[in-house]
Amino acid sequence: MQVRTLKTPAGTFRLLVDAYQDDLLRDEDRTSVFARMVYDWADGADFADLGAGTGPLSVVAANAGARRVVAVERHPKRARLLEKNLRKHAPKEVSWEVVKADARSVEIDADVVVCEMIDTLLLEEDFVDVINAVLEQYRPRVLPPRVWIGRRPLSDPPRVPRYAPTEVRGAECLEVIRTDRKIPKSFEYETPGTGYEFLTWVEYEGRVAGGSEVFCPGLRVRTPGRGVRGERGEGLASLEHV
Repeated sequence: MQVRTLKTPAGTFRLLVDAYQDDLLRDEDRTSVFARMVYDWADGADFADLGAGTGPLSVVAANAGARRVVAVERHPKRARLLEKNLRKHAPKEVSWEVVKADARSVEIDADVVVCEMIDTLLLEEDFVDVINAVLEQYRPRVLPPRVWIGRRPLSDPPRVPRYAPTEVRGAECLEVIRTDRKIPKSFEYETPGTGYEFLTWVEYEGRVAGGSEVFCPGLRVRTPGRGVRGERGEGLASLEHV
């Protein structure tokens, strides 16, 4: 367990975190983009944080005027730290609850939902399954409202797929995924070149998050065929050439 100071539009908080969450919070672009979205949309809302980790966004929501905060986290140790952080930092007038469960299987009706389980090409994390499960139940405001997928050609692609930090600005946009409608599980992108770096990022009010070591690093892939396809949420092993 460690302590990390988090500066947000809702205030500055000293949060209990594990090593994994501490690494994520070092990415200032990612932290500021998500914290700003939550701050702008939580006021007066019933708010749900799906895959809350140790609760940085739940704490921001509670201090940004949310009526109620429901934080869902399946990892037992993180859930305990999440509970401690909300107990310490949530204003007394804010109702909050920690649900120790898989975010894909929880039935929660909220005005605003945030889910930051986003990774490159949405391959490894449960973001798509979580958002689709939410949209089967009700129609909240989902944060982030959009996720961008892009690519950049490579002159010397690796023999096997490899992740690496990169700059996402200037990449060719392939798709903008909206989170107010069901997200297709399958994807396919044309690859006229012999190798590409695939990129995934989030934008909000001129800030861009993605391409860092811990949040959506570039995925460098050799592309001998006419395209690549895969299944979102099913891992890198689902990526194949067509």
